[in-house]
Amino acid sequence: MKISVELGSRRYPIYFRSGGRHELVERTIADTESGRVLVISDDNVAPLYAAGFTQSLTETGLNARLITIPAGDATKTLDTVKQVYETAIAHGVDRTTHILAYGGGVVGDVAGFVASTLLRGIPFAQIPTTVLAQVDSSVGGKVGVNFAGAKNLIGSFYQPKWVFIDTEHLDTLPNDHRRSGLAEAVKHGFLGGENLLSQVTDNIPGILKGDGQALFDILPNVVRFKADIVREDEREAGRRMVLNLGHTMGHAFETDGSRAPLSHGDAIALGLRFCLAISAEKLGLSDRERLLCESALTALGGPANWAERIDDGVFERVLLDKKNQGDTVRMIGLRKLAEPVVLDYKQEEFRDIVCRLAHADRERKLR
Repeated sequence: MKISVELGSRRYPIYFRSGGRHELVERTIADTESGRVLVISDDNVAPLYAAGFTQSLTETGLNARLITIPAGDATKTLDTVKQVYETAIAHGVDRTTHILAYGGGVVGDVAGFVASTLLRGIPFAQIPTTVLAQVDSSVGGKVGVNFAGAKNLIGSFYQPKWVFIDTEHLDTLPNDHRRSGLAEAVKHGFLGGENLLSQVTDNIPGILKGDGQALFDILPNVVRFKADIVREDEREAGRRMVLNLGHTMGHAFETDGSRAPLSHGDAIALGLRFCLAISAEKLGLSDRERLLCESALTALGGPANWAERIDDGVFERVLLDKKNQGDTVRMIGLRKLAEPVVLDYKQEEFRDIVCRLAHADRERKLR
């Protein structure tokens, strides 16, 4: 199965496979003009998949080099980018060299940012190996790194030449990583409407049990939904902003160094729960639709109490959000399923609303 991200002359395909690693080698060979390839992976994925893939490329005569970075969000830094630059330059990188991002969202962000800036741009492709990367981050061209305690503060929009999604890569993925990745699929369901949300929710149990077919059943529709938004608004000047649903508070939760670390997906799930609370109060989100949304998040498992995480540090980190304009906090709410709304609040007003909703949520749980 294949769908395309329609961006005129930069149109690119997304391939969906279940067991396609031989095809992946052939596709790479066919796509590489210079014969020089840099495969960027992390120390979890490299020994499982990327090292063997790189060796297969070498055996066909390609000049392939594997660059391995440490796994985890702490790797998304300019220091890591500098190290990759140095290795790429030592390998003789030129403008026909292809970079292949073989891993999860962190690998895709780092590799894509390197590709977008090295020699002012060289070709790259995405081979996502996590649920999060397959349903969301490998599509759309957002690449970058964290900086000064803020998520993705430095980055660019740089589209891949192709994306190759093989669900067999998920066979070795721990269950908590599956749950984490599905939070973004649930978010797409909130934005896409009741049919898409129901499809995602119904398949969550199977996906969490490692059923590859269950994921394969939702992937094309979830990815197509995002691809259509990217086609309409590639650089987030308008509609694409709605994909940040749950991320204003989610990123603030994720970067909280005073608590046990949260995965990206768990943090976004908490951010989505906050969005439901503020949407019910400020936008009139119905009880029925709020329950549908909360049921999907509950099916994921994981932490559910966003209110207990509200402290001064959360508000400090919210102020670093890229969507903000001056002293105005900008976030996305839901009037109803498939009807997102941009909400703007002055900083003090936002703080007051959050504290009041958090208090109400705590009181509700005590009843």
